[in-house]
Amino acid sequence: EDAEIIYEAGQGRWGTNEAKMAKIVVLSPPKYLKILNSIYADVYGYTLFKAFEEEMGGIAGEAALFTLGIKLKPFETIAKLIKKACAGFGTDELLLTNCIIRYQDLMPHVCVVHEDLYEKSVHTRVKDETRGDYEKLLIALLNKVAPEE
Repeated sequence: EDAEIIYEAGQGRWGTNEAKMAKIVVLSPPKYLKILNSIYADVYGYTLFKAFEEEMGGIAGEAALFTLGIKLKPFETIAKLIKKACAGFGTDELLLTNCIIRYQDLMPHVCVVHEDLYEKSVHTRVKDETRGDYEKLLIALLNKVAPEE
């Protein structure tokens, strides 16, 4: 039923009812969303990620995709967020700090996924992007839960 609601709020109509699509993602537990994603892919030919990418834009779309990602692929989503914090000119220190502190319990898994995705450890990324006491603090936080080899 929810797969049909998402479809009809997005691809199945002219215009997108972003609130209806987002509500299902926000209120659904991860296990249910995994089942829903599988059903959606079977019935409509692509995943919820693809549906949300195509139908939602701007900040709302980014928020919906992040919520979907954190529920379906949390380690990959956090690894991408860490890379995003360090991408481009300058480091988004607030985002990087928030990732390392907020997701500390998940960081051992995030470190493995980050290295698989980017062929670079989170530790190396932090060292490349930060300096001084700030670098020492982030590395100490990382080493507490995911020690460097």
